[in-house]
Amino acid sequence: MISQNTEGKLLAADEFTETAESLAKLNIRNATPKITVEKINPDLSHSSNENSNFSHDEILNSSEEIDDQPSEGTSNSQLYEIDRHGFIHEKQLEGNDSISLPVEVLRKREKKWLDMFNSWPHFMEKQFDKIKQRCRKGIPPAVRATAWKYLCGAQHCMTNPNMMHLFDMLNRLPGDQKWNDDIKKDLSRQFPNHELFARNGFYKKTGQKDLYYLLKAWTVLHPEEGYCQGQAPVAATLLMQMPLKDAFYCFIQICEKYLPGYYSPGLEAIQLDGDILFALLKKHCYVGYKHLKNQHIDPVLYMVEWFMCIYCRTLPWSTVLRVWDMFFCEGVKVLFKVAIVLFRCAMGSNQQLQRCPTMYETVERLRKLPPQIMQEEFLIQKVVALHLSDEELERVHCKVIKERKLKQKTKLA
Repeated sequence: MISQNTEGKLLAADEFTETAESLAKLNIRNATPKITVEKINPDLSHSSNENSNFSHDEILNSSEEIDDQPSEGTSNSQLYEIDRHGFIHEKQLEGNDSISLPVEVLRKREKKWLDMFNSWPHFMEKQFDKIKQRCRKGIPPAVRATAWKYLCGAQHCMTNPNMMHLFDMLNRLPGDQKWNDDIKKDLSRQFPNHELFARNGFYKKTGQKDLYYLLKAWTVLHPEEGYCQGQAPVAATLLMQMPLKDAFYCFIQICEKYLPGYYSPGLEAIQLDGDILFALLKKHCYVGYKHLKNQHIDPVLYMVEWFMCIYCRTLPWSTVLRVWDMFFCEGVKVLFKVAIVLFRCAMGSNQQLQRCPTMYETVERLRKLPPQIMQEEFLIQKVVALHLSDEELERVHCKVIKERKLKQKTKLA
């Protein structure tokens, strides 16, 4: 899986020339292992409920059923306010953990990105290191949505005659009622304290409806794979940054190019990456690696939500956006680098590990990371400074594959 997209350069234009008909037939399937999402995190499980009697229109129009959980804000403007990311906070609790750049600096960076958009093929082919450098610095908010589309290849899809009408075509189809119902049940759980999804927010559930349309279109495109709950936070994050159709094409690239197999039944792909992360820790955080090994802690117990949701349910929002900037440029390698840094900072010393005498304390520490290590400036600097080459990642990937095959042969013997 790692070799499919370790850098944005691999997402060249000629990779997206398939017709809508052939894309609709694509379906990543993996052998189902014993471990399931439900056993790891019920909130990220791959849905498999039986069909219900709700129609397509009822799912969209039943506002009370869609919004069965109250928003965390908007009831009193004197007690709550909306931050620059669209999240509703209690005024006395709101903090500022993000980096504030002077307006002049932002405008210069915006102009540089606009210039790159106008010569994108040239920069991808001849000056990719410049793109990478600017992604690591942080994409200016005003051009972030456009940059993500260019980086992942969604922009090409949206202008390709064979692809540009795919979303409209999928959206006209009713979809499988089973998946429709499962999606509907999860809508109100996605960032209820964000103005786009808040029950009484300014957008009046527009975000929830767009989220439904996006996820339903995916299930029509991949009916056998269907819907996985881990996809909803990813789709919601995209919708916070861009319109529905743009978000859909970016979502396709994430699921098919960046994280293939992550949302398929069985979790084979993410289990593989969990083993790769564990192997990388042996070199980059040996103290933490040894601790996990001694306590026999399976990687899927702590890394599924990190990787499957691309950290959008783990890190502060300003940090999430910076991680996504790099992820769209450099690929899944960024997820490994973030994980290694989190391990180093949370479990990189014997003193820290004294607080984790059993498996329970260890897993809890990884699920409830210290806030200071997740702050934007602190974390991003360490992620950028960490050297993890594509060659090392590929080498560890191949080694893990061989070890897994050997274990499988041993079991069958």
